Amino acid sequence: MVKPVARPSAAFKYKPLATKPPAAGHQGKKGPRLAPIVMGGAVLYVAATYVSMLVFKSKGDTTAYTKDQQQSHQPQDADGSKVMGLRSDQLPRLTPDNYDTSRIWGTVANSYDKEIGMDETVMGMGVLRWWLVSQAKGDVLEVAAGTGRNFGYYRPSQVASLVVTDDHASMLSQAEAKFAQYKEKFHDTFVAFQTANVDQHLHASQADNKEQASQDLSRKFDTVIDTFGLCSCHDPAEALVAMADACKSSESRILLLEHGRSHYDWLNRLLDANVDKHVQKWGCWWNRGIMDLFQDDRVKDKVEVLSSSRWHFGTTCYIVARPKRSE
Repeated sequence: MVKPVARPSAAFKYKPLATKPPAAGHQGKKGPRLAPIVMGGAVLYVAATYVSMLVFKSKGDTTAYTKDQQQSHQPQDADGSKVMGLRSDQLPRLTPDNYDTSRIWGTVANSYDKEIGMDETVMGMGVLRWWLVSQAKGDVLEVAAGTGRNFGYYRPSQVASLVVTDDHASMLSQAEAKFAQYKEKFHDTFVAFQTANVDQHLHASQADNKEQASQDLSRKFDTVIDTFGLCSCHDPAEALVAMADACKSSESRILLLEHGRSHYDWLNRLLDANVDKHVQKWGCWWNRGIMDLFQDDRVKDKVEVLSSSRWHFGTTCYIVARPKRSE
């Protein structure tokens, strides 16, 4: 399952990265006049499909639960007791402090890939995952890896070692099972799987071999990757600090693909209005201000954003960052 720990390689120096992706719809000077119309139609189609999907998912999330399930997912008081005897419109809004999402991941792990596969295809997430993950080099740490949806996008010839972590054993077991189909692709690469909580500084939450887990997680890395993990962290700012602390040096890279608030108020209102039902179904706080996290004092002291771009009306954030240089 897990090979003996390999000695970490020397810090890998990245070449300067492009600050922005190729502009969608870029055409040569002699391109056919029809091309802009076709491209514009494609963009409009994707945009309309994306908004329709958000509305559909919002309505679906709202009706996803039976009364018994809704009662079991009620928020808790500070002492851990459920807030009982209130109508749904009287219940306090859910927050990471009064609602524990950990139970959800055990429920959705087996069906997660099937449930979100079509959504990601429609939104072109595979392209964004490839663009991000293919940059991983040297000793690589993937946090909040879920069911391992990134394995197909790595370039093993660039990767000396890969440590895959998630806080939820049920999700990580799906990732480990999925990795079997990529084993030959990574044939000479050291690969380990470990349950660990990124916003608790990669504390090993469960391990069959505590010593092995400690060795895996105490290492430093050339690349740290997170795709759609900050939305489910209890403290996403602390998670970013932990990612920076896991890097070898300021030459390392932190590669992020996240979703959260939009550029547009009308879309943010939709996200805000349905966040409670969405988090109860998916364990995801989909209305977080991802770019605002980099203004948190804890993060500002540790992380420097090198480049970023936003997609899907600003709800998807593509970010390349690094640990701040020591003064």
